[in-house]
Amino acid sequence: MLKRQVRSRNIWIVIGSLVLGLVTAGVAVAQQPVGPPGPHARGRSLMTAEDREAVAQIFWHRTQERLGLTDQQVTDIHGLLEAQRATARADVRSLIEARRQLQTLVNQPTTDAAAIQTAASHVKELQAKLFDQRLQTQLAVRAKLTPEQWQQWQTLRRGTGHRGWHRGGGFRGGLM
Repeated sequence: MLKRQVRSRNIWIVIGSLVLGLVTAGVAVAQQPVGPPGPHARGRSLMTAEDREAVAQIFWHRTQERLGLTDQQVTDIHGLLEAQRATARADVRSLIEARRQLQTLVNQPTTDAAAIQTAASHVKELQAKLFDQRLQTQLAVRAKLTPEQWQQWQTLRRGTGHRGWHRGGGFRGGLM
């Protein structure tokens, strides 16, 4: 009987210690900040400009090695893609805003159908413009490469899962 009481007491001591440990750990975790110091505001990049430059250099170095590009080809293609990105940035923002306006009109039960059609036409125009820009960029890149390099370029692009800009309601399908 005494052994049973000692064993029962020991079990309760262990259970009490575990509960106390879990409560103490929970309080300690709750007091620690989650994630990196300081809040991450939407729209602010986690990478610095230097980080982005380093990643770009690694990307272009690997691409040059895998495709056998000359330094001039790398410079030309990089310039083409940067110019396209700069040109498309404002159009993408306009497309996002146009889609939001269209969705707002569709969600309002009293909106005139003609207003919705007009907003939808504006979205279609912006999508077509971005598609045309991507197509022109793709043709310009293709013109800078040999047929073998172009095939390898397409293979590499498919391998990265690159399907266009995704965040913030941007376009999803993509030629580039």
